[in-house]
Amino acid sequence: MTRNAVAALEKVSKRLGDSQALNSFDLSIGEGELLALLGPNGAGKTTALNILLGLRRPDSGAVSLFGLDPRNRRARRFIGVTPQNIGMPGQLRVLEVVELIRAHYSNPLSASELFEKFDLAGVASRQIGGLSSGQLRRLAVALAFVGRPRAMFLDEPTTGLDVEARR
Repeated sequence: MTRNAVAALEKVSKRLGDSQALNSFDLSIGEGELLALLGPNGAGKTTALNILLGLRRPDSGAVSLFGLDPRNRRARRFIGVTPQNIGMPGQLRVLEVVELIRAHYSNPLSASELFEKFDLAGVASRQIGGLSSGQLRRLAVALAFVGRPRAMFLDEPTTGLDVEARR
């Protein structure tokens, strides 16, 4: 494993059904680095991310997150994640969802700070089911920042966002 890597995959392989999603894939992300995985659909980007986050096990190879097995809860305490597909209860209000997520962290961002940074103050009292796809995506990205993460993992973070929100 790469020393001092925040996250690393070393010679990771993963088969999904008949498809070889990853084949001896290496990746190392150091502190302060920004990395974008680009490629066509089916290239293994989401599979690599899911393995790195401990959501899937590799068939072979080594994985570490902050030097630990990513399935270890301690390894995941300091990450923020926005998955490719999101689902939230449509009856809950935006503020309720934010407060629910905030309750899981010892030093979360305040709801007002989050709403300001992600331009969500105008929808705080609205039900999730009444948000546009862009507002819902912006909320999902904002929730990844609630716990003041040391590492962020965003899968297709700009899907559904308008040009201003992408900035």
